[in-house]
Amino acid sequence: MDESVISEGRCRYCNQLFSKRTISNHLAKHLAENEKLAPAEVAQYYCHVKVEADEMFLHLLLKYGTKMKKVDKFLRGIWLECCRHMSEFYLKGIKVKMSEEVQFVFEPRAKITHDYDFGTTTRVSITGLKHYQLNPNEDIILLSRNEPIKLMCATCKTESAVNLCSTCNWEKYSFFCKKCSKKHEKVCDDFADYSCMPVVNSPRMGQCGYTGGTIDKARDGVYVKK
Repeated sequence: MDESVISEGRCRYCNQLFSKRTISNHLAKHLAENEKLAPAEVAQYYCHVKVEADEMFLHLLLKYGTKMKKVDKFLRGIWLECCRHMSEFYLKGIKVKMSEEVQFVFEPRAKITHDYDFGTTTRVSITGLKHYQLNPNEDIILLSRNEPIKLMCATCKTESAVNLCSTCNWEKYSFFCKKCSKKHEKVCDDFADYSCMPVVNSPRMGQCGYTGGTIDKARDGVYVKK
């Protein structure tokens, strides 16, 4: 993907768009305000973490006591699951047990990696941010996710890409709109057979049999021109 592409996500609290670079600080302001308002008798402790893979990102709240296995399941559901491959978390190269609780893993500034599929591996990085005392009750809360990346058709260059060819120009893929996908099918024998894959808002795009997630499906699609 083009490294110059600007990645933006909406804030869960105010619904405004912020860049990948600025949304961490913005969310921290909301969380600090919410912490002040949280009644002590019902408040729960949460870890704020950011998950990154190139220009794609997630911001999550993880409730104390939540097992890493549940975080793994969430990442699979929103970004990764295709064929029930194995996965692992690592902290400084050491495997993190799936039975470990999040508060002991995601200390502020801790950097964790998550690998899904040890054949065609998709790696994401997770950084622990601040911990807060808040009053929601869900184990995992999605605070923000990048909006679909602006990927345009490589042929007509005017329409949003909906498919990619996994055999043509493998390093960067070849992206096509719906109309140009039909044209490419005529010149690429593999395209109709197996190499036509959907454009999805995930670092797993184009890998193995991945066709999209089961969580936050509204933002799992393609870029829509405004």
